[in-house]
Amino acid sequence: MKSSSNIRGILQPNTAVHPSSSSIRGILQPNTAVHPVMLSGRQLDHRDTEAVIIGGMVLDIHATPSIHANPGTTTPGKCYFYSFHSIVAGYLNMESCQVYYVQGGVARNVAECMSKLGAKPYMISALGFDMAGNLLLEQWKTAGLSTEGILKNKDIETPVVCNIFDVNGEVAAGVASVEALEKYLTPDWILRYKSTLLSAPVLMVDANLSGPSLETSCKMAADTGCPVWFEPVSVTKSRRISSIAKY
Repeated sequence: MKSSSNIRGILQPNTAVHPSSSSIRGILQPNTAVHPVMLSGRQLDHRDTEAVIIGGMVLDIHATPSIHANPGTTTPGKCYFYSFHSIVAGYLNMESCQVYYVQGGVARNVAECMSKLGAKPYMISALGFDMAGNLLLEQWKTAGLSTEGILKNKDIETPVVCNIFDVNGEVAAGVASVEALEKYLTPDWILRYKSTLLSAPVLMVDANLSGPSLETSCKMAADTGCPVWFEPVSVTKSRRISSIAKY
């Protein structure tokens, strides 16, 4: 794969990085060891402005039965609502919870962890006016983060992922509804924030974006001289880097 001075690093699934700049204080993901990811090319600029994050804001629903589930009927459980930070900080007792809502999405998780470390990342994403969207947006406002780059539309079905675990904690089934990110997080919406990227120390994109949106984001960064980090999300979606490696 062709190397590039603009694509500074590729964050592999289930990894995290140590702090690397005054604006990017650190990026964490749950249940993983923290180790550095080396960046090629020049070091990130120490600018006064904040990182731009483009990608998914998702509501995760995790369900674990208290007893072995029987097909064709419901199984007892209780509902809980937690932020992603609660899980990272260890506030969530995974064994005691049976059904819980977690604010998720790869890009959103990265941005929230950065905010907990003192940064104010600029998020570009898309949400609906449904229950999931309202929960995610309200938490974002409470954290004191900008919602200007978040597209809000009544026609958007906010991305939701539901995982069902067995009593041993293994995933038994899962359903992901994240099509809205590709449909509504368009190149036209992203291009509205080119001026914001002009002064950003780094751009991070996740692979929930469509190919054209990824290419628009990276070309915009290349035009402004902004380094890019790519978060592959999953093995399948990681292949989308092929369309942006030239940048």
